[in-house]
Amino acid sequence: MSRTSRITRAIGASALLTTLVGVAPSGCDRLPGKPPPYPPPVVSASTPAGFQATWTDRCSGCHGADGSLGAGLPMRNGDYLMAVPEDTMFSIIRDGIPSSRMPGFGGDAIGGLDDEVIRAFVQGMRSEWGDAGVKGVSRGIPWKVDAADGDPARGGRLFAANCASCHPSDEPADRAVDPGPDPLVAGSVTDPFYLRLVSDQHLHSNIVFGRADLGMPGAAGPFRGPDGKTVEGVLDAGDVADLVAYLGAGRSSLPSGPEVKDGAP
Repeated sequence: MSRTSRITRAIGASALLTTLVGVAPSGCDRLPGKPPPYPPPVVSASTPAGFQATWTDRCSGCHGADGSLGAGLPMRNGDYLMAVPEDTMFSIIRDGIPSSRMPGFGGDAIGGLDDEVIRAFVQGMRSEWGDAGVKGVSRGIPWKVDAADGDPARGGRLFAANCASCHPSDEPADRAVDPGPDPLVAGSVTDPFYLRLVSDQHLHSNIVFGRADLGMPGAAGPFRGPDGKTVEGVLDAGDVADLVAYLGAGRSSLPSGPEVKDGAP
């Protein structure tokens, strides 16, 4: 190989090395296995992405991945979100509900959220789900359980007429004729073990706002009568108080904790 050829190859190799060195840093962001930036970029909880991330991390386990079909009250309910004041929702999320299974996610909680983040989260929830299924199901009945005692006896009659068909205390009688499962039968809500797990506020919220995700109507009805036929009618605040009193009376005489008269879910 001539001296000129060796010089030419050396110059070419040097140029290639220079090019690779210049390109490598820009390509590192796409290398597999590279960890994400730390700390990660902050996304406001009021935005769709920020709200969903916070919801998935903190709330979905009890209230469902998309705000429904969870053990707790579904938050994807525009009527409910419109009824509960924003400051009240903020306080519930920050401080939790004493003597219930709703924890607080702010204040002194381990890994708690700042007040600013919680307020943004409430705004994000109202923005995302505030229009979900708005039907006026509450008929203007206050979202908060009334401290005044209802009439358990009257509540029992209301329950038998409007609720027991979907919430039987045992197997429905028509199973002997039709062994197939009835999609409207949701199971007993008069079981004392169930009732000791839920507060009067929880019962009140479910009766007033319903469970659209499970096919349960709110106070505006319609309901299902003992014969399985539709019952056209509505519940007023007194009816709801009587139903809550009837169900609450089904708890044992040794409650698991002081009954909660405040709080939402």
